[in-house]
Amino acid sequence: MRHDDAPVALVDLGALHRNVLRIRERLAPGTLLLAAVKADAYGHGAGMIAPALQSFGVDRFGVATADEALSLRVAGVTAPVLVFGVVHERIGELAEHDVAITVADEASLRSIEAARPTRVVRVHVKLDTGMGRLGVPAEAAVALVRAAATSPYTDVEGVWTHLADSDDPNAADARSHTGRQLGRFERALTDLERAGLRPPIAHAANSAAALVLPHAHHDMVRPGIALYGHHASPSVRAAAGDLEPVVSVRAPVTFIKRVRGGDTIGYGASWTAATDTVVATVRLGYADGYPRALANVGWMHLHGREVRVVGRVCMDQLMLDVGADGGDVALGDTAIAFGPGGPDTERLAERAGTVSYELLTRIGARVARRYVDATAAVASSPTATPRPTPPGSSARRR
Repeated sequence: MRHDDAPVALVDLGALHRNVLRIRERLAPGTLLLAAVKADAYGHGAGMIAPALQSFGVDRFGVATADEALSLRVAGVTAPVLVFGVVHERIGELAEHDVAITVADEASLRSIEAARPTRVVRVHVKLDTGMGRLGVPAEAAVALVRAAATSPYTDVEGVWTHLADSDDPNAADARSHTGRQLGRFERALTDLERAGLRPPIAHAANSAAALVLPHAHHDMVRPGIALYGHHASPSVRAAAGDLEPVVSVRAPVTFIKRVRGGDTIGYGASWTAATDTVVATVRLGYADGYPRALANVGWMHLHGREVRVVGRVCMDQLMLDVGADGGDVALGDTAIAFGPGGPDTERLAERAGTVSYELLTRIGARVARRYVDATAAVASSPTATPRPTPPGSSARRR
């Protein structure tokens, strides 16, 4: 296959930079900005996105797993990194590369101690204020922070929680689920302050809260989807709609054929041409992340107009009805699946019965990432694997 035959995710680093600046504008001076770059930077390619964000002045990074954290160090990221998920293995390696770890309960603290790392591990204690996923109840904050603070293996840098419903239109109301979560978190911070145990960094705000709930910012915010130009809900989009989508997914037309009325297209003969028309095959399928759920209901943009997906989405290809006159479509023309110049990502995700987060993170490995911006480096996905950078000098050894 020629490179031109491959689908492409066009990543606009300029838009990414502008999104960072727009989020910064909403923060009080001194508030840290941690960029969530888990799941390969939400499908955008963490190996290029994280160094770019670091150059844009982002203070810290957050990832889901140990592997993701160490990959950032390989990519040359020197800023502090926090693993959001619970870690029971590779603790010594994370410590050597100055990666902070989440302590969600006594068991996760014991895992760090059992590893006997030679470098003291920075930790952020996780409180469950209403998400029901990770962390101890807010009323147990003092006990767990004290245990971590007295361990010879850990240095308590932060305490945090995750908001389950901050994209709700009523999230600012103290009686909402978000309001109750923030109330529990604030009471825990007060308890820690009284006990002389409050860590320097308290954080709760995800993308929605960073954009529309300034009282939830505390010492640091953790935007994810907002960095990439998308919103967690229509209400957040209405309140903070000045973000720019960063990625557009494009794929070439590889075959064109005229079909007659009554002809069927695709597996299961799920679509029948009502009249004579022209069908274009596009080199993009569900293995590349285009949802199979969009069979016969999805659409793309081709030559600036909306064309319908017909038949079932195949593993490697899909078909478009480009109209009876063929719309001047030629082999090699570019169809835009979603993003700038194409269908709105949130709208398309809704049609597929999912959310923009899933649509973005499902962009497949066969889709080449190309990075463009008039004022930044232009490159394709990196193929070389550099050596890990030396551990950060800020971490102290035992």
